[in-house]
Amino acid sequence: MQAKKHFDNTNPEMSDSKQFASAMIILSAKARIYWRFVIMHEVIWTQKLPTAATDGVYIYVNPDFFTNLPSDSQRAFLLGHEVGHMILRHPQRGKAFRKREFFRIVKGQRIPFDHKLFNRSADLVINDDLLAHGLEKIECGLYSEKYGRDHLVDDVYMELWQEQQEQQDQQQDQQQSNDSSDSSDSSDDADDADDADGTDGTDGSDGSDGSDDADGSDDSQQDDSSTPDESAGTDHDGHDTHLEPIYDGTAEEVAQAEAEDTRTLDRTLKDGIEDQEQAVEDGECRDIGHGAGLDERVKASQSRMSAPITWRDEIPDLLQKAGKGGSVSWSRIHSRRFNLYGVVSPVTKGSLNQAAIIIDISYSVDRNALNEYLHVVADMIDELQPTDGFLILLTADSVEHCYEVYSGAELLDLEIPYGGGTNMSAGLDYIEEQGYSPDLVMVFTDYEVTHDDGKRLVDEGCVIVMDGQPSEYARWVMGRTDPRVITVDDSSLAA
Repeated sequence: MQAKKHFDNTNPEMSDSKQFASAMIILSAKARIYWRFVIMHEVIWTQKLPTAATDGVYIYVNPDFFTNLPSDSQRAFLLGHEVGHMILRHPQRGKAFRKREFFRIVKGQRIPFDHKLFNRSADLVINDDLLAHGLEKIECGLYSEKYGRDHLVDDVYMELWQEQQEQQDQQQDQQQSNDSSDSSDSSDDADDADDADGTDGTDGSDGSDGSDDADGSDDSQQDDSSTPDESAGTDHDGHDTHLEPIYDGTAEEVAQAEAEDTRTLDRTLKDGIEDQEQAVEDGECRDIGHGAGLDERVKASQSRMSAPITWRDEIPDLLQKAGKGGSVSWSRIHSRRFNLYGVVSPVTKGSLNQAAIIIDISYSVDRNALNEYLHVVADMIDELQPTDGFLILLTADSVEHCYEVYSGAELLDLEIPYGGGTNMSAGLDYIEEQGYSPDLVMVFTDYEVTHDDGKRLVDEGCVIVMDGQPSEYARWVMGRTDPRVITVDDSSLAA
């Protein structure tokens, strides 16, 4: 693995211990995917952590905490919990959210990223999945009857964040009400005191009030101290500590190291899936399916590892090459081609600032093809992390809606309406009028456009992403405008 280790392995003999062997046997029997991750990734035994942790690359365990758990099944649960974070890429995603300083944009509002709340959301999903596999829960972990393995962590985060905001609003309203009441009472008391002894009441404040204020100050400082640190990890309400992967070197060296670690994790997941399926077939393991979060990661991994070279590869290549100032570089290999064929080839180095997608929302557009296309783009948004995000223009005769998205989840959360005419040039007008300057403009359409509309798209360098094989009319327009076309065809959808 390419990431730096946060801690040294001070008790390597623990990997040969009876407790570890017993926990691994249980994982192998009940949760084969998790077992595969533990045997393929280094377990580092350290006293520097109170319980356990992962940075998404290594597994860190306190040997005393591990051996003092009351059962081998709980020890298996602990190992599986850290692996769950690795499979779902929580450390890497948390790092990306922290660096960009927000979680998601909803209706123009930037939802802040709360590291502790994200960890809590992740733990609720992972722990329920481990319980579904039949492992014994650790009492100090986080569990919920409302959220479980069939939830996506991002969705849980949004619900918990909303609940947190509502609670804060209620507390603020209550505090304002109390302050108002206290002010009224104080005024009445002061009037009474003036009537009784002629004093103005200013000496009524004593040392106990000052002590209360000091306590409030301490609480505030304690909250501030929980701000996540990139290398030290963050304590939270569950039984483990959350770390982020760290790398040394130039920006290109770090990008290459991260890509290599991602490939290793994908290969491990692929092997784990095959192990799980074989174990179910042989009757060695129950078939309980994947939770929603793991299922999404499984689909993404399978796509990367086994998809044929089709439009699913053309889109990533196109986006990789769209970065401003990009140039071919052998210092960073083409990760998808390497995953598919083991062929080392160069990619374009540079940074993607912004891409725009004009989406044809007319009734004639194939929504299944659009959904597949958006999932591929969503993966690339998370991988490339464009500086100014992706501009999404839902367009008929005019631009009906415009969104700026900064993550794959934000893109897939968009509600895309149906209906209207077809004038994709309206999207280009909007881009120009609003002062956007995307590195790349893609137009998802069935190309049932006028000749003038199609010609302008071509003249301004747009890439046409077709929703399937073109109609006779679309072929006529294409023959007279000669666009660059990427086709989301039936064969690749079936694959």
